[in-house]
Amino acid sequence: MRPETKALLEKDRNTVFHPSTHLKQYAHGEMPGRVIASGKGIRITDSEGIELIDGFAGLYCVNIGYGREEMAEAIYEQAKKLAYYHTYVGHTNEALVTLSDRLINMAPGMSKVYYGMSGSDANETQLKIVWYYNNARGKPEKKKIISRDRGYHGSSVASGSLTGLPLFHAHFDLPIERIKHTMAPYYYRREDSGMTEPNSRNIVRMNWKNDLG
Repeated sequence: MRPETKALLEKDRNTVFHPSTHLKQYAHGEMPGRVIASGKGIRITDSEGIELIDGFAGLYCVNIGYGREEMAEAIYEQAKKLAYYHTYVGHTNEALVTLSDRLINMAPGMSKVYYGMSGSDANETQLKIVWYYNNARGKPEKKKIISRDRGYHGSSVASGSLTGLPLFHAHFDLPIERIKHTMAPYYYRREDSGMTEPNSRNIVRMNWKNDLG
């Protein structure tokens, strides 16, 4: 390992709180780190000069690839005029309006765009809208959400509850009571190895009915 990489990782271990990371192992150097230095197209290069195809697309969000100069120039021009402003209480800006109009025209059936920062907060917001909607309808008891085992929907309190993976529930008092889970509709992950595929589908349907109460 290059001295520069080793020094960066040492500082990182002492200063950065990494998500989805065993922090004790990482802090003690028991698990490797990687310093990403650059990216171009679908590939990233680390500080050791190792080039990799980024099949993860950053974290699902670099879907146009790395090193797109036209994107960098557009960001630069917008940042010179207005890097950021909130949208509370009817505040907006031209770039936001233009983008929203384009998205609505590209997505038939949509009427509004709500902007978030990640999939976790997007799903958190969707749950809040559903719960608010049913309160507004005078049906405060209509709050139960059914999610699938093995599904991933985020890692916040509500979206982490939607996620059907025990790792996202353990030690966090999740899932919250309003969110229930039923088995995944995946024949090869069936609970009984002797179960036929039609039986597997029927049990999924039965679990849905039981969870809905």
